[in-house]
Amino acid sequence: MNAMKKQYTRAPQRKVWLTLIDPLKRLLTVFGRVLPAAVIRNLVSMTMYLQLGKWAKNHGFEFSFRSRNRDDVFRFVSEKLKNEKAVYLEFGVFEGNSMRFWSDHLLNPESQLHGFDSFEGLPEAGGLWFKGEFDVGGKIPAIDDPRVKFHKGWFDQVLPGFKMPEHDVLIINIDADLYSSTIFVLQQLKDYIRPGTYLFFDDLAAFDHEPRAITEFLQETGMKWRGVSAHVSLNHAFFECVAMAEPVTSELRIAG
Repeated sequence: MNAMKKQYTRAPQRKVWLTLIDPLKRLLTVFGRVLPAAVIRNLVSMTMYLQLGKWAKNHGFEFSFRSRNRDDVFRFVSEKLKNEKAVYLEFGVFEGNSMRFWSDHLLNPESQLHGFDSFEGLPEAGGLWFKGEFDVGGKIPAIDDPRVKFHKGWFDQVLPGFKMPEHDVLIINIDADLYSSTIFVLQQLKDYIRPGTYLFFDDLAAFDHEPRAITEFLQETGMKWRGVSAHVSLNHAFFECVAMAEPVTSELRIAG
């Protein structure tokens, strides 16, 4: 009876919504004729945050620290790890701003920092990005730190030959934007991601890209991650691997 009552209660609300939706759609097409393409692109990106919030909730990701400044999101983790012997891997270097931050904040002289990028922009279009976006003409950033090394090329060309250095903690920064690039990196590093590994993603609002790759990877591996720190928008966020897949056991029955 209660379920039936709720159904009847919702019916008028749905009718009102359906009455309003077509005029709203028409109004949006009018605005679309006059708004600059960049404004439309930003408006479209804002709607993605609705999906991002639901995605985080469905995965149980809660973030104890959130900030309007991406460097603060980094700093929340770097303060914990600054004296550890760390390996920092960055996928999508662009002009080197993130790499400079971690070079300054990882203080152990035995830490190593590796940046992977073609420096020729994105290999394909996807989400709100076009092919070749973030192209810096092949120029590698100049960073005065002997611990920093760059691996120039597409991920599928340079990552398979990379040998993981010894470390006490692994930090992975994936700013690859695209689903195809993100899932490739995660799968290539699967054997190195263990409890205590930290993973940062820079463009979670593009719901069909980094979040999709994370969801598939966690389903395939059975790993458990927790949220650590994030931008107020959740677009940039740090996670920590906290558990591997539970081993499947079966009872051995002996016929008697």
